[in-house]
Amino acid sequence: MQESTRGNVRNPACPGRQLFDLVTARWAALVLVDLMDGPQRWSELRRRAGGVSDKMLAQTLRDLETGGLITRTVHADRPPTVQYALTDLARDATPALQHLQNWAEEHTSDYAHHRHTHTTHPTP
Repeated sequence: MQESTRGNVRNPACPGRQLFDLVTARWAALVLVDLMDGPQRWSELRRRAGGVSDKMLAQTLRDLETGGLITRTVHADRPPTVQYALTDLARDATPALQHLQNWAEEHTSDYAHHRHTHTTHPTP
């Protein structure tokens, strides 16, 4: 593991900004949350993510692997199988992701209420 140098995600030139953007991207965050349950195959991730296209899932997995957040392991079965898993770097972010997931799930009705109110009574 490399020596840590703290970045500033508010600086567009900071590599930490790219990492922040990657982790908080719509499908990436869902994939990371799903992988907290352990290694999974493509079909499991696609099913659990609900609504992701094959193209978007492929791109998301590629981006997460390139960013060092997941590993891709090919098993020489017949037919070959591929499994995805969190890296130590991503596991370090799981408490924050779990907290965000819990927060979103706990406030679903609040969010739905505000969305409904805003669409039925938009502000001038």
